[in-house]
Amino acid sequence: MNRLSRRRFLELFGSAVLLAACQPTPAPAATKAPDTAPEVEPVEEAEVVPVKVTLGFVYGAFTPQEKWEGYFGSFLADHPNVEIKYIPVPLEGWGAYTEKILTLLVGGEQVDVIWNAIEAVPLMAEKGVLVDLGPWMEVAPNVQEFVDDVHPKLLQGLTWKDKQYLLPFAWNNVLMFYSRQALEDAGLPEPAPDWTWDDFLLYAKEMTVDKSGDGEIDSFGFQSSRSTWGAGPWTISNGTFWMNEDFTEPWYDDPKTVQAIQFAYDLIWKDEVAPSGDFPTIENFAAGNLAMFGGAPATREGLVPADVSTDDYNINFWPSNTGQAVKGSIWGTDGYGITTGSKNPEMAWELLMHLVSKEVMLNLVTGTAASGSAPARRSLATGPEFAAHSPANYLYWYESLDHGRTVINPPNFAALGEIHNRYLSLAWAREMTVEEAAANIQQDMEAEIARYLEEEAS
Repeated sequence: MNRLSRRRFLELFGSAVLLAACQPTPAPAATKAPDTAPEVEPVEEAEVVPVKVTLGFVYGAFTPQEKWEGYFGSFLADHPNVEIKYIPVPLEGWGAYTEKILTLLVGGEQVDVIWNAIEAVPLMAEKGVLVDLGPWMEVAPNVQEFVDDVHPKLLQGLTWKDKQYLLPFAWNNVLMFYSRQALEDAGLPEPAPDWTWDDFLLYAKEMTVDKSGDGEIDSFGFQSSRSTWGAGPWTISNGTFWMNEDFTEPWYDDPKTVQAIQFAYDLIWKDEVAPSGDFPTIENFAAGNLAMFGGAPATREGLVPADVSTDDYNINFWPSNTGQAVKGSIWGTDGYGITTGSKNPEMAWELLMHLVSKEVMLNLVTGTAASGSAPARRSLATGPEFAAHSPANYLYWYESLDHGRTVINPPNFAALGEIHNRYLSLAWAREMTVEEAAANIQQDMEAEIARYLEEEAS
């Protein structure tokens, strides 16, 4: 039987009343009034039972589930009919993490909301598994407050082909961490924001020492990296980057890119201010055996259990080789999105707005979050709560967003990253020169980009 809608019921009811009003009215028959009024049975209102809703939530299993559950408390209290099905996915790199999520979706797993990073947005958008949030953002009454409180670059970073697929939650970028005690021991002042590569190298040499006196260096001035993330600031501070803005052209044949890689390499093998082998960064920084390294807002969380106070260290912009101060760096962001297979998109949207609220993001500031990354909201990333858990120059992090470059994140980012790592690992092992490694990366990346574009066209 078809249910009668309220509107249709009123239409039919109104028509019936009008029809009755048009009929001739017969004279009423004489009736005797009843001695007592008839009894009327009270009608009990039917209890409205909210429909039970289960939302599947995918998260990175790099931290205990309890950390993630802390984000949902007030939402579940306000929505007692909602249950969260937590779906942990191992996070061993954004490429593998994203592929595992895609496998879950293909396998029929009911997923409504996902947490993922900027690297995954183009790939998941091209696969058609993420909802374009733009239409929701145009009509939602409470979204403008969020948009106004977030750096435009963080929002833009989670788009693909002008469509918004994730709402930003947290972000990281790489700035220079330095030990105040190491500076004091070397008789050095805190570095200026406009310091140069030459200044940096002088500092690194002064803070590289043989503490034990056995002829072997046991305290290094810097921890060097070859990854696109860790070495990215050297390219930016030399006026270049790994690739162009839309990631269709690798720049490893640019002399400035080669020079940046060579500088990072020479810190180990020529200048000997950085270790060549296994040298855990946080452990050695806490022990006073490392003076400087490239770190992110999330690094703060790792320093806390190592008993390193925010007074023990500070941060600075990356040193420059261009003759001008370099405030930008490489950055990335993460966020939440809704899957196209969600059975409850309206409730999923409500959950998204909760997850990017000040209440939830405050967890990033107080150390109760799943990560220690910086909150996407400007009011929190530059506010007193964040300052209380950060080094003195904490505002440099947010300021550097104005000038930085995003991580490499086209749909084939995993393949491009593998090419970079393959050849630079050989260079760092001194099995080929930096120039040879850069030339091989350029060649293989060009081939990979051509392959991807051909596949996309077909």
